[in-house]
Amino acid sequence: MKIVSIAAAFTLATVAGFSAENPVRQPRLEDRMLAYALLEAEGTPQMMEQTLKTSLEAQLKAAPELLAYRQAFEMYLRNTISFEAQKEELARIYLEVYAPDEIRELIRFYQTPIGRKKAAAGSRIATAAAQVTQKKMQEYLPVFQQQLEQMQKEELRRKAELLQSRLPEPAPAPQQPAVPGKDAGKPNEEK
Repeated sequence: MKIVSIAAAFTLATVAGFSAENPVRQPRLEDRMLAYALLEAEGTPQMMEQTLKTSLEAQLKAAPELLAYRQAFEMYLRNTISFEAQKEELARIYLEVYAPDEIRELIRFYQTPIGRKKAAAGSRIATAAAQVTQKKMQEYLPVFQQQLEQMQKEELRRKAELLQSRLPEPAPAPQQPAVPGKDAGKPNEEK
C-alpha cells in the first residue's frame, strides 16, 4: 500500500503543478519523437515496468485479499503508471525542460558506455536510495513518535491551563442570615 500511496501522492503533486494557469500545448511530432528516444535511451520504459511489477507484487503481498483481483489491479496499474500510459506527458515535460538540441546531446550521452551504465543502474540506484530512506525513517520513527506524544501532552496541558484561566473565580460561599432572637446575646463561639 505504501508504494501505491507514494505513487498517488506523487501523481497528485504532479497534477497540482499543472494548473489552469499552465495550459497544455501539444509539442511538434518531431520533438515528441525526440523526447521518446531520450526516454528509451535512459531506460525509462524498463524502469517503469519494473516499478509496476514491484508495486503490484508489494501490494498483493501486503493485502492478499487483492489476489482475487490481481488482473484488474494490474490493469489499473498499467493504465496509470506504465510507460505507455505516461509517455505523452513525460515527453511534454522533457520538452519543457530541454531544448531539442539538448535532448539530442542527452541521447548521444546515453549511447556511450557510461551513459548506458547510468541508464542500466538507474532503477537499482533508485531502489537502493528508497531502501536507505525507508531504513532511516524506521530508525527515527520511535524518537519521532515520542516527540509527538510529548508535544500532544504539552498541548493538552496548555489547553487545560487556558480553559482554567477562562473560568470565573468561584463566588464566595453564601453566608447564612442571622435569625433574630436566635443565639442573641451569646458571644460568637466556635460551633
